[in-house]
Amino acid sequence: MNKFALIIGLLAFALGLGAAQYFISRPSMSADEGSTVVPVVAGKFGGDFTLMQGNKPVSLNDFKGKVVVMYFGYASCPDICPTTLSIIASGLKELTPDELAQVQPIFISVDPERDSGDKLMAYATHFHPSFIGITGSPQQVQQAAKQYGAYFAKVPGTSAMGYTVDHTSQTYLVSKDGQYVKILPHNITKQDVVDSIRDAL
Repeated sequence: MNKFALIIGLLAFALGLGAAQYFISRPSMSADEGSTVVPVVAGKFGGDFTLMQGNKPVSLNDFKGKVVVMYFGYASCPDICPTTLSIIASGLKELTPDELAQVQPIFISVDPERDSGDKLMAYATHFHPSFIGITGSPQQVQQAAKQYGAYFAKVPGTSAMGYTVDHTSQTYLVSKDGQYVKILPHNITKQDVVDSIRDAL
């Protein structure tokens, strides 16, 4: 090994040690500490939208008086969506019947090309019977996602699926009056879901 390569190797090792010490020494942050409550401001953040449940139009305003638990994803998602939806469903199962009656979980598909009405509803209710699955035209879904700061993009692939969809993995809780949105990060736990819903009831 020449002298130059040895110096580079020692520098890389030192940088690696420094990075490891930095991440180890950082205080851990719970999902609730990482959550954000954002006021709904017309034209800037949040607000009503209308998508479709099969042939039936569904608006966010239809659920005024309930806490809406909302997640953007797609039925062919191999990992993040089923994991997060399972966590949300586990939280819903911890609620009392009276509490659950005041909550509406919504799964919004960002893949309308493959997620039709019946298929989407079957996927959503697989996780919990109170879930509904809605979607719309690509433009409608993009607009709803944009309102809540969600991102998604189709990624071409060579697998049998044809393509995947990159998307943010946040859970949105809309207050009963539709005036506030609590954004939960991707690393939520069942207890985070339960506590956040109960705080909003």
